[in-house]
Amino acid sequence: METEITTKKFDVRFSDCDFYSRLRLSNLFLFMEETALADAEQNGFGLQSMIRAGYTYVITRMKIRINHMPLWGESLSISTWAKDFYQDKVCLKDYSILDAQGNAIAQATSSWLLVNLKTGKAENPSNSPFPIPLYPGKNALPEMLDIMVPGEEPTVVNTEEAHYSDLDMNRHVNHCRYVDWVMDALNKDEIKNKKIRSIQMNYINQIPLGGKINIVRFKDTHHHAFLFGMNADDMSQCFFQARIGFGD
Repeated sequence: METEITTKKFDVRFSDCDFYSRLRLSNLFLFMEETALADAEQNGFGLQSMIRAGYTYVITRMKIRINHMPLWGESLSISTWAKDFYQDKVCLKDYSILDAQGNAIAQATSSWLLVNLKTGKAENPSNSPFPIPLYPGKNALPEMLDIMVPGEEPTVVNTEEAHYSDLDMNRHVNHCRYVDWVMDALNKDEIKNKKIRSIQMNYINQIPLGGKINIVRFKDTHHHAFLFGMNADDMSQCFFQARIGFGD
């Protein structure tokens, strides 16, 4: 019997919005995280079951292409599914985000590692103790997500520290929190007047409690801003990479 694709519905609450009444980008990531957790539970590889079996899944990259950022009071639905195992290394997982009328708000793709909790190393996702249903060829976004290359003219624009409220059950900074740090590094004109059409986040290293991060912005390209999160005590270590695409 074929499994059904997992879909969750969300209402955009006051607490989800920025001061322009738009859904915060980090809260959209949170909605997607909740949908991914629901998908795992629905298909038998929920977080607690995986941990008891000695494994967990860790997100490594995410890209969202945005058609419309929902406003306060709007409703949306998010569907997610695993579409492939790539080169015996990562599980590729896509998302479709629709408004209450069924119009496409955004599409996303992501990659995840299956991590053995005893060794701390990634394994072939086909080794998962619980089978993961795949939907080959069902693409929300077809592209692969590559590591970004540092650009020109690096400038430290912010410094952040990982506090208690930034951490999740895995005891490191939640991947959605990085999005807030990236948005805080933009200037007021960009936030107010430029529409964010895409964002890609690459998660390189985990940030523990007390970790200090320099947000480094490189020279913009034609329609993109590049920001890296670097270890403030060792600028050779990168924690995360972000590429934000602006529209007209």
